[in-house]
Amino acid sequence: MRIIDESTPIVTTLTLGCLMAGLLWAAPATDPRPIVTVHDTSADPFLIPRKGDVCGDPFPACWDGTWHLYALNANLTRVHHLTSTDLVHWTEHEPAMVGRGIATGTVVRHQGTYYMFYTDCGPQTIRLVTGDNPWHFDFKQSKLVARADDKVYQLSKMKFRDCYVFCNEEEKRWWMLVEATSENAVAVGLFKSKDLLTWKQHDPIFIDESRGHASCPQVFERSGRWHLTLLDYPTWHYSAKSLHGPWTLRGHYHTKRLTAASRWATDGRRHLGWGFFTAHATPERAKRWRGYGNALGVGREIVMGAGGAIGVRPLPELVAAIREPENNADLFGLAKEHSGKWELDAAQQVFRCTGEKGGVLLLDLPERNPNYYFEAEIELPRPGASATVVARGSKGFDQGYRVALEPAGKKIAIRQFAPDGGVFDEREHEFSGKAALLQVFVCDGQIEAFVDGRSSLSAAGLLRSEGAPAIEITGGPATIRKPLLHYFKHQQDQ
Repeated sequence: MRIIDESTPIVTTLTLGCLMAGLLWAAPATDPRPIVTVHDTSADPFLIPRKGDVCGDPFPACWDGTWHLYALNANLTRVHHLTSTDLVHWTEHEPAMVGRGIATGTVVRHQGTYYMFYTDCGPQTIRLVTGDNPWHFDFKQSKLVARADDKVYQLSKMKFRDCYVFCNEEEKRWWMLVEATSENAVAVGLFKSKDLLTWKQHDPIFIDESRGHASCPQVFERSGRWHLTLLDYPTWHYSAKSLHGPWTLRGHYHTKRLTAASRWATDGRRHLGWGFFTAHATPERAKRWRGYGNALGVGREIVMGAGGAIGVRPLPELVAAIREPENNADLFGLAKEHSGKWELDAAQQVFRCTGEKGGVLLLDLPERNPNYYFEAEIELPRPGASATVVARGSKGFDQGYRVALEPAGKKIAIRQFAPDGGVFDEREHEFSGKAALLQVFVCDGQIEAFVDGRSSLSAAGLLRSEGAPAIEITGGPATIRKPLLHYFKHQQDQ
C-alpha cells in the first residue's frame, strides 16, 4: 500500500494480496447497541470517553470506509471503541471488550470474522477473541495464541506484549509482531500463521541493545521499502529493504510527550494514527504525575519526506472543517499592538511586523479561557529572526506557553513564557526558507502544534485561567499571512 507523500495529495493504490486476504472485503456491520455519544472534534479535538474514563494505547483499523478507533482504558479493563466516516465526528460505542488485564493489541478482519488480539498484561502473553462483528468481543472466550519460550524470547525484563497482526502478502501468511526480549536485548519478535488461530514462533526481525523499549511495533511498506515504527520515548522510525532487516534508524517523528503514536490504520490510500498525552514531569510538575491514560491527541496522517523520513500532519478533514467560517474569530478586529510596529491588512489577510527588533501583537479575545485552533503562515526574512505564538497568554502579556519557531537553531518548541522558562517539548526542524505553516490546537490542558505539515509538538499544561493568544516576533520584521482562529468549545460548555 502507498503512503501520502508531502507532494502528493492522495494516492489510491490497493494491493491484491490484502484484498485476497479479506482485509477489505466483507459486508459492513452495523452496531445494534445504543450509542454512547457523538464527539465533534471541530468543537473539541482531544478525544476522551464521556463516561469519565481516559484513553491509553490506541490501535485503529479501517473497514468499508469507516475508521474504527480502539483504545485501552486507564485500568486495562475495557477497550474503548469509536468510529467515524468523516474523521471529524466520532461515534462512541459501548466498550468493544470488558475484562481484566487487557493491554495493547490489534483488530483484523478476515472472511467475515473479526479477530481481536490483545496482551494479557499479567503473564505477558498474547490472547485472541473472535467475533462476527467489530462491536463486541467476549472476553470469556479468549484463547492463548503466543507466549515467550524463555529461549529465543525471555521474560526476564517482562517484555512480551503489544502484538501487531497483518498479512504478509509476499508469503501469503499472517504475521504477528510483539515487543520482546531476545539475547538480553530489546527485540521485535515474530510469529506466523496460516489461519490466524495457530501461530508458529520465529526469530525476531529486530534486535537493538541500545533501545529501552520496542513498544507498539508496526510495519508498513512503501515503494519497495519497509518501515518499522516503535515507541521508546519518543517514537522511532526505521526502514529496510526486507522485513527481516537490517533496519536503518531514520530518527523520531513524535516526542516523548505523546505516547503509543506508532500504530496506524489504512484505507489503502493513507495511514492515520493517534497517541495519548503521557504522564510525565514538566516545568509545572517537578515529578511525573501518577496514572496511565489521558486524552487522545489530535488525529494525524503520515507524510513521507524526500529522504524517507516520516512526518505527520493533522487530519486534513478536521482542518477543513475548522477552516469553515462558523466559530472563527475576526482577528483583524481583535488584534492590538502591544510593542513594535505593526500593519494590519484585512483585505490581504496579513499582519506585518515592521519593527527592526520585532514586536508583539495581542489577539484580544472577548472570551475568558477560550479553547481554540490557530494557524498562520509566518515568514521571517532575516536569518536570526524567530516567531512565537503565545497560548494561554494573559492580557498583560506576562504568562502563557510559547510555541516557538527558531529557524536559526533549526528548532521548534513549547516553553514556559519566561525567556529562561522550562521546556515542555522541543525537537529539531529543518526550515525551508519560505513561510512556515504553524497550526496550534489549544483545548483544556492540552496543546499540540504542527509545523509545515510534518513536525509535531505536544504538551499538557496547567494554565487555564487566561486565554488571549499573541504573536511575538524577535530579531527583525515578519509577515504573518492568513491568520485564522477557530473557537472550540466555550468555557460555559465545559
